[in-house]
This record gives sequence, structure tokens and C-alpha cells, in this order.
Amino acid sequence: MKRDTAIQVFSLFIALAVVVPAVQAALTVDAGSDRTVLAGEPVTILAACSDTEIFDAMNLSASVDWSTETTEAEVVQDDKQNGTVRATHTYLAAGTYVVTVMVEDNATGTVARDTLNVTVNPQTAEVKVVPKTLNQKSNGVMTVFVSIAEWFGFAGADSANTTVSDPTEFRIGNATPEKVNFCMKDGGTLILKYRHQDLDLAAGDGNLTVTGGAVTENGSVSVAGTGAVSVINPGNGKEAKFGNGDGRARAALVKEKAKNQKEFREEQQKSNGKANGRAP
Repeated sequence: MKRDTAIQVFSLFIALAVVVPAVQAALTVDAGSDRTVLAGEPVTILAACSDTEIFDAMNLSASVDWSTETTEAEVVQDDKQNGTVRATHTYLAAGTYVVTVMVEDNATGTVARDTLNVTVNPQTAEVKVVPKTLNQKSNGVMTVFVSIAEWFGFAGADSANTTVSDPTEFRIGNATPEKVNFCMKDGGTLILKYRHQDLDLAAGDGNLTVTGGAVTENGSVSVAGTGAVSVINPGNGKEAKFGNGDGRARAALVKEKAKNQKEFREEQQKSNGKANGRAP
């Protein structure tokens, strides 16, 4: 009977060894929720770090892989078993970046990792398009007024050291301006001229997005703005040449041209008003 009892006890030990789950890793880190920031503005990561043993910040090292570079991070002890991993980074280009926070126990070699996504949006520029009605059949020039006063001194940048990057790189899709003018006083206005034939226009109301950059002491920062337009298709092209005797088509296009010229003069006067330091 004693022998049978010993066998049963031994079998119980084996069973317990099989069903007891593995011990969870002592060191953990939580990078936190996904973030959204503007280009050129710093993003700070505060990752929660915990340990089932006594938390020893002096015995831990941390780093953050920002996708563009990897930097060391500060580990601050909050209480006996918890701490915070802190690091700050500035993205210049718009996009979505995967950020990985890593913490290592230098005594045991245990490593904990967690990730989050940081979405970087471009700085916003105020954009006005003249003419507001764009003709698919036209080979004319469209003028875009970009007010840089709103983003010239954006948070995180020293406005005294902020300038416009190469204005010829301000794009609408793949199109770049054929001519650039400046009215830079008091924030001022960037005046860009694009040929209609260089633009990928689709009939119907919509918007045109202009993308470019501002150069700060940290580098070139993404900038974007959207201007409202209405894209029209006047027909099969014959009416635009006025070769079919249709006076109504000619009258409509002349009226449209006059309206566009008026809009351009108004925007030009506003820009000149800024340049001269007076209200438009």
C-alpha cells in the first residue's frame, strides 16, 4: 500500500508539472495609443513599463526606434514596480511611421518591446485658386495664391529662421509652377502659376491640393493646402475655337474669362495690400 501511495503522489507531481502554465515574463512595456502630429512639431512618447520584481530604473536601459532613427530613452521610476519610458522626436516629412519602444534589464538580459503608429500630417497653408472655374479644353494659366502667414511661425519652429523652400517644388499632383512671385512682407503670399495642360483635371466640382515645404533650422518641413475649384468641359472642342458659328458658346466663354480676370485682380490687390503693410 505504501508503494502504491508513493506512485500516486509521484504521478500527481507529474500532472501538476504538465498543467501549470509558464510564468509570464517579468518585464513589460506598453507604448501607448497611436498618435497624430504635424510635421515639424515634436511628438513625445510616454510608455508605461512594469516589472513583477522590484523596479530598478538604474538597472534598465531603453531606446526608441522612430523608423527614421533610433535614440536612447529616459526611464523614470514611478513606484516599486512601475516606471515610465520617455522620449521625444520631430518628424519633418508627412507620412505614417512605426515606432518601437524597447526596454532591457541589464542584469538578466530580459527585453520587452511594444509598438505604436505615428501619423504625421503636413503643416496647413491657406490656398486660393484663380480662376476658380478651370476649363479642361483651355491651355491657359492658373494662379495659386499660398498664404504663408499662417504656418510661417508654426509651433516647434523659430519663425526668424524659417524660410520657404524651393517654390518651384510646390506641386499640384506632378505639376510644378512655371512662374513664381513673392509678396513676403508681414507673412506675405506666394504666387504660383501653373499651365492647365500640366494638370490632371477631371470634370466636376472639387479641390486642388498644393504640396511643398518650409525650411526650418531642423530641415525642410512638409506643407500642404487645398483650394476650391470647379472643373468644366465645354464640349467637343469646336465651340472653344468658335468655328461653328455658335455665338452662345463664345459669349459663355467670354463671360467666364471676364469673371476669372476679376477674381485674379482681387487676389492680386489683397497680396499687394499685405506687401505694403495695409489692409486689402
